[in-house]
Amino acid sequence: MNSLRLNSGIAPLLTLSAGAVCISFAGVFVKLLGMEKMGPTAIAFWRMLFGAAILFTWSALRNDRLSLTASVLRWSVLAGFIFFLDLFFWHRSILYSGVGMATILANTQVFGTAILGFLIFKEKLSFKFFTAAVCAVAGLALLIGLGSKIEFSVRYLEGVTFGLLTGLVYANYIIVVKIAGHSESNPGFITLVAWISLFSALFLGVTGLCEKDPFMPPDLISVIILFALALIAQALGWWAISSSLPKIDASRSGLALLLQPVLATFWGVIFFSEYLTLIQIAGAIVTLVAIYVGSVKVR
Repeated sequence: MNSLRLNSGIAPLLTLSAGAVCISFAGVFVKLLGMEKMGPTAIAFWRMLFGAAILFTWSALRNDRLSLTASVLRWSVLAGFIFFLDLFFWHRSILYSGVGMATILANTQVFGTAILGFLIFKEKLSFKFFTAAVCAVAGLALLIGLGSKIEFSVRYLEGVTFGLLTGLVYANYIIVVKIAGHSESNPGFITLVAWISLFSALFLGVTGLCEKDPFMPPDLISVIILFALALIAQALGWWAISSSLPKIDASRSGLALLLQPVLATFWGVIFFSEYLTLIQIAGAIVTLVAIYVGSVKVR
């Protein structure tokens, strides 16, 4: 019986891990495009537009219902606006502070999600959660560079601030999607995220056109990278995670999801030479452990 249960949990765990790996490349794609090619808001716009097209096509091939009720539509517009803010902050954090740093900072959303869950859904917070939150604050202080000899430039500090804002905003996004997804008239996850992606693209498009950064992809390579970002991180990554999470216990799923920030940090070193000091590495480890404990509580 235990062997059967173990085998039945392997496939969802592998799917979840694959989703975390897919999403770990998001920062790499963003930084490749942001190196004097396109503005961070424009990158987010094309990512969401291509992502919406992929998800709508996917949903149609599954014969899912594509329309939304008025109630779900309102929540989807709100979720689209919140995700617009999330990408607005996160893409800047990637370009200003680095792929690994931005991804770890964004994953602090687990603490904001737990607090919002307590305030809105009356979900209990344990002593273990508060301990993890305190450890996360200490780890973040080391990760940012307090006590090390790194240069705290204005651009770097802006990147750190944008990363922390990403975590805060994304926590709100998760709560809104949770409310929309629990509606009896919910058309299905793929369709729901397709509409959210489209609404987010509209907000990003209006904002991007008002900025001075390059908005249109400058060449075919940029278009290919944008499509890869939409397909791998936006569509495949989130589908893999959302479809497998309900089938896995919290401890294993929380551990598997840590692949995203760990691999993102590794990609930053490999592709962009984003090295951390020993103090920052210690801070990253403390923060990731705290995120893991917090994610188990949230899940």
